[in-house]
Amino acid sequence: MSDKQQKDAPAYMLGSDQRQEWMRDYFFAPRGIGFSEPGIVPLDDAAMSAYNVAKSSYQIHPDVFNMDYLSKAVGLGKNEIVKRLHRLYDEHLIMFVMNPATQVYGWGLYYWLVKLKENTPRETKAKLSEWYQNKDDICTGYECSGDFDYFNGNHMRVLDNLLADVIEPWKNNPEIEFVHLCPIRRDIRESNVNMWDAPGDSYRELFWGKDQLEKLAKIQDKMDLTDLKIIQALNTKKPMEELFDFKVLADISGLDPKEMLAGIKDVVENKRILVPLFHLNFMKLGLTNHAYVIRLFQTIPSYRKAQIADELSRIPELNNVVEFTDSLYDISVWAYNEISDTKALKEKLNSYSEIEDIKEADIYRQFRRWVCRMDDQNGFWEECVFTDDFLQDRTVKDGIKCSMARKEEE
Repeated sequence: MSDKQQKDAPAYMLGSDQRQEWMRDYFFAPRGIGFSEPGIVPLDDAAMSAYNVAKSSYQIHPDVFNMDYLSKAVGLGKNEIVKRLHRLYDEHLIMFVMNPATQVYGWGLYYWLVKLKENTPRETKAKLSEWYQNKDDICTGYECSGDFDYFNGNHMRVLDNLLADVIEPWKNNPEIEFVHLCPIRRDIRESNVNMWDAPGDSYRELFWGKDQLEKLAKIQDKMDLTDLKIIQALNTKKPMEELFDFKVLADISGLDPKEMLAGIKDVVENKRILVPLFHLNFMKLGLTNHAYVIRLFQTIPSYRKAQIADELSRIPELNNVVEFTDSLYDISVWAYNEISDTKALKEKLNSYSEIEDIKEADIYRQFRRWVCRMDDQNGFWEECVFTDDFLQDRTVKDGIKCSMARKEEE
């Protein structure tokens, strides 16, 4: 790489200059979907202590979050906020989760669409849904109706493992119309919060459309506007010392509060490889997602595809925005049917001459939120299984596998 090219290359935040030096031997720095970057922090690293302690204790200690900040933000007493957070968790309306940055931890994030044939019996779809619900390798899963019936996802290091262990067991069923893989190129927004792939300086910015929270408070009786504003404050971009109460975290864990603060600030604010956030149980709130899966004309270059995804991410009504790679589709955006003008959103999408096709579906059931099981009906609410294939060869039936991969499939 020439001196000018090195100068023009964007600064890379993971790892030291010495650890990144090897990339300068190449004209194009080699990177893939499952590419482990130097400088990442393992999820059990001490730098993750604040998040890990909060994740495992907020159910009975909501005061792991900064009540001084929340009290000021929503104009409510601390005891009342603690009481409300207790209720919201006990009724399984909220879940505290995190997103680790895709494509730097050494695994790819593969989503896949499934379409069932017309007139597939309801019982057959229900059986397949239960298989997805109980398949621990699947990190995210949604049941839908429309142009596709499922939108599921896996963390995987090896594509063969996804095909052999997760998709092969059912893909040849006579009811399956198609299965289309949608590997993630950029994760721009999830749960209304911008991720590490968001354009410009909008990382961790929170987006809700005009009056959406007020509408949401009116259409159901599970969460009032004050409840929603508490969750809004917790998801708003703030320094880590305003999100957590490090004295409470230290009392619970016995760990040094200053070290916990330094660690989580480095991971979230400096390295930008993890975003903690609260996820709403939209199913209990009577919401359904409307998903648009967009195919751009193949002549559109990658930079323009990224620009279109960025432009769509400026629409505040969209709660999820992702960009795919090496797929029949390029972008997916979601909005809640009940509090969004989905007709206006469709008109906005149709204004792009670069869009060749849009598949649409309504999402009414979620199996998992990344590794956290959204299954309070069966008593598994927030059960977590880290869904990594760990480079185990799952194409070999009698090979060495973790317990989840040894289960006999029906």
